[in-house]
Amino acid sequence: MDYKKLIENIKNFEEYKLTKNRIFSQNGPIFELQNEIKKADQKQKAELGKQLSKLRNEIDHLLEIQLNKIKEESIKEKIEKDTNDIYAHTEDMINYHPLFLISQRFRQWFLQNGYFEEKTIEIESDFYNFEQLNIPKDHPSRDMQDTLYLTENTLLKTHNTGTTARMLEKFANKNFSYFSIGKVYRNDEDDQTHSHQFTQLDFLSIDDHNIESLLWTIKSVLSYVFEQNLEIRTRPSFFPFTKPSIEVDIFYKGSWIEVLGAGMINEDVLKLAGYKNPHEFRGIAGGIGIERIAMIKYGIKDIREFFKNDLRMLKQFK
Repeated sequence: MDYKKLIENIKNFEEYKLTKNRIFSQNGPIFELQNEIKKADQKQKAELGKQLSKLRNEIDHLLEIQLNKIKEESIKEKIEKDTNDIYAHTEDMINYHPLFLISQRFRQWFLQNGYFEEKTIEIESDFYNFEQLNIPKDHPSRDMQDTLYLTENTLLKTHNTGTTARMLEKFANKNFSYFSIGKVYRNDEDDQTHSHQFTQLDFLSIDDHNIESLLWTIKSVLSYVFEQNLEIRTRPSFFPFTKPSIEVDIFYKGSWIEVLGAGMINEDVLKLAGYKNPHEFRGIAGGIGIERIAMIKYGIKDIREFFKNDLRMLKQFK
């Protein structure tokens, strides 16, 4: 596929969406290179990972250039032809992506409850993605089949919790509350409920917390996002960075559904971040998949629908 020629020939927004979808489809260069990585040995994986990163950056850059050209032409055309008020009734015509709507609900709750938002990065170091979160070398999440390594020490982040490790280090020996929303990546086969990339929200609050305040936070934020008073239940679980750890279910539309993992921050993680007296600090933390929440709330059965840019689906969301 000559993706450069395809991008150069884009003339309007619809062609831009179709071309981008084609380039990132199963017949596109990104997918082909990802398949090569799955079949390669460990040495080849590192080199192919670099190629994948370079290819993504090049395609994104070319698409951005072409999109800017289309926008400029569109503005010129409107100025020349359209004498109507372009700002009239625009709110009635806006269709929001469901992932944006869910992210905004989470964002509003956390900002209203004393948390600040931190931007995330997509390429993370092994140090912050694993080691600073008390994840040992032999942990299953270290398996090359799960993690997309770019080099021996860098990878496409597998969760947003690496940002949490950075924030703990930045605010060591202090109380603070933060959240982040960003893309994460797994070396996974795409199907109805799995995707090689998805969106995750991480939250952390260091204060005089206990398990009751953790449960209140989870119930309150989920009830806000689903716009109804939800019933929750918990089960014991294990995460290296929280202790104790729990899995949380919600009762929604007549059944119990698993939605997130959370817990009290592990003192070992505080110690790794530079907290001199970690036993004096009580923190709560959790990770939430935005796509999963959107699928539950809006009754979307296939996670791939989020990435198709199908206007018929988007028109459902005002």
